[in-house]
Amino acid sequence: MEAVLPEDLSGKSVLCVGVGSGDELSCVKRRGASDVVGIDVSEELLRVARGKHSGVTFRHVDMMRASEVFDAERFDVVYSSLTFHYSQDWDVLLAEMKDVLVEGGLILVSTHHPGYWGRNPTGGEAVNDRGVCLAEHEATLPGGVDILYYNHPSTESVLEAFEHAGFTVLEGFAPSVVDVENPELPGEYAALRSKNADTPLFFIVKATA
Repeated sequence: MEAVLPEDLSGKSVLCVGVGSGDELSCVKRRGASDVVGIDVSEELLRVARGKHSGVTFRHVDMMRASEVFDAERFDVVYSSLTFHYSQDWDVLLAEMKDVLVEGGLILVSTHHPGYWGRNPTGGEAVNDRGVCLAEHEATLPGGVDILYYNHPSTESVLEAFEHAGFTVLEGFAPSVVDVENPELPGEYAALRSKNADTPLFFIVKATA
Protein backbone atom coordinates (compact mmCIF):
# COMPACT_ATOMS: atom_id res chain seq x y z
CA MET A 1 0.00 0.00 0.00
CA GLU A 2 2.89 2.38 0.65
CA ALA A 3 3.74 2.39 -3.05
CA VAL A 4 0.30 3.77 -4.04
CA LEU A 5 -0.15 6.19 -1.14
CA PRO A 6 0.40 9.78 -2.37
CA GLU A 7 3.97 10.92 -1.78
CA ASP A 8 2.81 14.33 -0.58
CA LEU A 9 0.07 14.51 2.05
CA SER A 10 1.10 17.95 3.29
CA GLY A 11 -1.79 19.71 5.00
CA LYS A 12 -4.10 16.73 4.50
CA SER A 13 -6.38 15.12 7.06
CA VAL A 14 -6.19 11.33 6.89
CA LEU A 15 -8.53 8.74 8.41
CA CYS A 16 -6.89 5.34 8.89
CA VAL A 17 -9.68 2.76 9.09
CA GLY A 18 -8.89 -0.42 11.00
CA VAL A 19 -5.63 1.06 12.19
CA GLY A 20 -4.86 -1.90 14.46
CA SER A 21 -1.49 -1.54 16.16
CA GLY A 22 -0.56 1.27 13.78
CA ASP A 23 2.10 -0.45 11.70
CA GLU A 24 1.55 1.82 8.68
CA LEU A 25 1.16 5.12 10.49
CA SER A 26 4.83 6.03 10.12
CA CYS A 27 4.40 5.94 6.35
CA VAL A 28 1.35 8.23 6.51
CA LYS A 29 3.04 10.70 8.85
CA ARG A 30 6.28 10.69 6.86
CA ARG A 31 4.36 12.01 3.87
CA GLY A 32 3.44 15.14 5.79
CA ALA A 33 -0.21 14.67 6.80
CA SER A 34 -1.15 17.41 9.25
CA ASP A 35 -4.04 15.55 10.86
CA VAL A 36 -4.05 11.76 11.25
CA VAL A 37 -6.89 9.86 12.93
CA GLY A 38 -6.84 6.11 13.46
CA ILE A 39 -9.97 4.10 14.26
CA ASP A 40 -10.45 0.49 15.28
CA VAL A 41 -12.92 -1.68 17.17
CA SER A 42 -10.17 -3.27 19.27
CA GLU A 43 -9.31 -1.33 22.43
CA GLU A 44 -6.27 -3.54 22.94
CA LEU A 45 -4.80 -2.81 19.51
CA LEU A 46 -5.48 0.89 19.98
CA ARG A 47 -3.61 0.75 23.29
CA VAL A 48 -0.60 -0.72 21.47
CA ALA A 49 -0.84 1.90 18.73
CA ARG A 50 -0.99 4.76 21.22
CA GLY A 51 2.21 3.50 22.82
CA LYS A 52 4.04 3.42 19.49
CA HIS A 53 2.85 6.55 17.69
CA SER A 54 2.62 10.13 18.83
CA GLY A 55 0.86 12.90 16.93
CA VAL A 56 -2.05 10.65 15.99
CA THR A 57 -5.60 10.78 17.33
CA PHE A 58 -6.92 7.31 18.13
CA ARG A 59 -10.63 6.60 18.47
CA HIS A 60 -12.55 3.46 19.38
CA VAL A 61 -14.98 3.56 16.43
CA ASP A 62 -16.85 1.00 14.34
CA MET A 63 -16.09 1.78 10.68
CA MET A 64 -19.72 0.98 9.84
CA ARG A 65 -20.82 3.97 11.97
CA ALA A 66 -18.08 6.50 11.18
CA SER A 67 -20.53 9.22 10.20
CA GLU A 68 -22.00 9.14 13.70
CA VAL A 69 -18.64 10.16 15.12
CA PHE A 70 -17.10 12.43 12.48
CA ASP A 71 -18.53 15.46 10.70
CA ALA A 72 -19.42 15.22 7.03
CA GLU A 73 -16.48 15.97 4.72
CA ARG A 74 -14.09 15.76 7.69
CA PHE A 75 -11.19 14.05 5.87
CA ASP A 76 -9.18 14.53 2.67
CA VAL A 77 -8.02 10.91 2.56
CA VAL A 78 -9.41 7.59 3.81
CA TYR A 79 -6.82 4.84 4.05
CA SER A 80 -7.54 1.23 5.00
CA SER A 81 -5.27 -1.79 4.88
CA LEU A 82 -6.91 -5.23 5.05
CA THR A 83 -9.98 -4.25 7.06
CA PHE A 84 -12.91 -3.88 4.69
CA HIS A 85 -13.37 -7.65 4.29
CA TYR A 86 -14.64 -7.78 7.87
CA SER A 87 -17.77 -5.95 6.70
CA GLN A 88 -20.88 -7.86 5.66
CA ASP A 89 -22.24 -4.95 3.61
CA TRP A 90 -19.97 -2.72 1.57
CA ASP A 91 -22.89 -0.52 0.52
CA VAL A 92 -23.26 0.65 4.12
CA LEU A 93 -19.51 0.81 4.72
CA LEU A 94 -18.71 2.83 1.60
CA ALA A 95 -21.60 5.20 2.21
CA GLU A 96 -20.03 5.91 5.61
CA MET A 97 -16.63 6.54 4.03
CA LYS A 98 -18.08 8.83 1.36
CA ASP A 99 -19.89 10.85 4.00
CA VAL A 100 -16.73 11.67 5.94
CA LEU A 101 -14.62 12.41 2.82
CA VAL A 102 -14.46 15.85 1.24
CA GLU A 103 -15.73 16.13 -2.31
CA GLY A 104 -12.93 14.91 -4.53
CA GLY A 105 -11.22 13.25 -1.57
CA LEU A 106 -9.17 10.08 -2.01
CA ILE A 107 -9.98 6.61 -0.70
CA LEU A 108 -7.29 3.93 -0.81
CA VAL A 109 -8.21 0.40 0.29
CA SER A 110 -6.53 -2.99 0.26
CA THR A 111 -8.64 -6.09 0.81
CA HIS A 112 -8.69 -9.83 0.19
CA HIS A 113 -8.50 -10.85 -3.46
CA PRO A 114 -11.67 -12.83 -4.18
CA GLY A 115 -9.81 -15.21 -6.46
CA TYR A 116 -7.82 -16.55 -3.52
CA TRP A 117 -9.69 -15.84 -0.30
CA GLY A 118 -13.14 -16.42 -1.78
CA ARG A 119 -12.52 -20.10 -2.38
CA ASN A 120 -13.99 -22.80 -0.14
CA PRO A 121 -16.13 -20.67 2.17
CA THR A 122 -16.44 -22.15 5.64
CA GLY A 123 -19.60 -20.38 6.74
CA GLY A 124 -22.79 -19.05 5.25
CA GLU A 125 -23.32 -15.92 3.22
CA ALA A 126 -24.29 -12.30 3.76
CA VAL A 127 -26.78 -10.71 1.36
CA ASN A 128 -27.44 -6.97 1.49
CA ASP A 129 -30.52 -4.99 0.46
CA ARG A 130 -29.36 -4.87 -3.19
CA GLY A 131 -28.88 -8.62 -3.30
CA VAL A 132 -25.08 -8.45 -3.29
CA CYS A 133 -23.90 -11.75 -1.81
CA LEU A 134 -20.64 -12.11 0.09
CA ALA A 135 -19.25 -15.48 1.12
CA GLU A 136 -18.66 -15.88 4.85
CA HIS A 137 -15.46 -17.43 6.14
CA GLU A 138 -14.43 -18.51 9.62
CA ALA A 139 -10.81 -18.44 10.76
CA THR A 140 -8.74 -18.52 13.92
CA LEU A 141 -5.94 -16.01 14.37
CA PRO A 142 -2.74 -16.71 16.35
CA GLY A 143 -3.65 -16.65 20.02
CA GLY A 144 -6.92 -18.44 19.44
CA VAL A 145 -8.98 -15.44 18.31
CA ASP A 146 -11.93 -16.54 16.16
CA ILE A 147 -12.92 -14.19 13.34
CA LEU A 148 -15.39 -13.94 10.49
CA TYR A 149 -14.59 -12.29 7.19
CA TYR A 150 -16.55 -11.82 3.99
CA ASN A 151 -15.45 -11.97 0.38
CA HIS A 152 -16.92 -10.62 -2.83
CA PRO A 153 -17.40 -13.13 -5.65
CA SER A 154 -15.06 -11.22 -7.97
CA THR A 155 -12.90 -8.12 -8.30
CA GLU A 156 -15.62 -6.69 -10.55
CA SER A 157 -18.01 -6.93 -7.62
CA VAL A 158 -15.54 -5.03 -5.42
CA LEU A 159 -15.24 -2.22 -7.96
CA GLU A 160 -19.01 -2.11 -8.50
CA ALA A 161 -19.49 -1.50 -4.78
CA PHE A 162 -17.33 1.64 -4.99
CA GLU A 163 -19.13 2.84 -8.10
CA HIS A 164 -22.54 2.24 -6.52
CA ALA A 165 -21.50 4.36 -3.54
CA GLY A 166 -20.72 7.24 -5.91
CA PHE A 167 -16.94 6.94 -6.03
CA THR A 168 -14.92 7.31 -9.21
CA VAL A 169 -12.54 4.36 -9.40
CA LEU A 170 -9.05 5.37 -10.49
CA GLU A 171 -7.37 2.00 -10.15
CA GLY A 172 -8.18 -1.55 -9.13
CA PHE A 173 -5.33 -4.02 -9.20
CA ALA A 174 -3.57 -6.93 -7.50
CA PRO A 175 -0.21 -5.81 -6.07
CA SER A 176 2.92 -7.85 -6.62
CA VAL A 177 5.16 -9.02 -3.80
CA VAL A 178 7.94 -6.46 -3.47
CA ASP A 179 11.58 -7.46 -3.63
CA VAL A 180 13.35 -7.46 -0.28
CA GLU A 181 17.12 -7.53 0.09
CA ASN A 182 18.42 -10.42 2.19
CA PRO A 183 15.07 -11.75 3.44
CA GLU A 184 15.38 -13.85 6.58
CA LEU A 185 13.47 -16.71 4.97
CA PRO A 186 14.49 -16.68 1.30
CA GLY A 187 12.84 -19.99 0.42
CA GLU A 188 9.49 -19.08 1.93
CA TYR A 189 9.66 -15.59 0.46
CA ALA A 190 10.31 -16.92 -3.04
CA ALA A 191 7.39 -19.32 -2.63
CA LEU A 192 5.13 -16.46 -1.55
CA ARG A 193 6.16 -14.38 -4.58
CA SER A 194 5.42 -17.31 -6.90
CA LYS A 195 2.09 -18.01 -5.19
CA ASN A 196 1.03 -14.39 -5.44
CA ALA A 197 1.95 -14.22 -9.11
CA ASP A 198 -0.20 -17.28 -9.82
CA THR A 199 -3.11 -16.40 -7.52
CA PRO A 200 -2.93 -12.86 -6.12
CA LEU A 201 -3.61 -12.62 -2.40
CA PHE A 202 -4.81 -9.02 -2.20
CA PHE A 203 -6.61 -6.36 -4.20
CA ILE A 204 -6.15 -2.58 -4.04
CA VAL A 205 -8.73 0.04 -4.97
CA LYS A 206 -7.95 3.72 -5.41
CA ALA A 207 -10.92 6.03 -5.93
CA THR A 208 -12.16 9.58 -5.43
CA ALA A 209 -15.33 10.83 -3.79
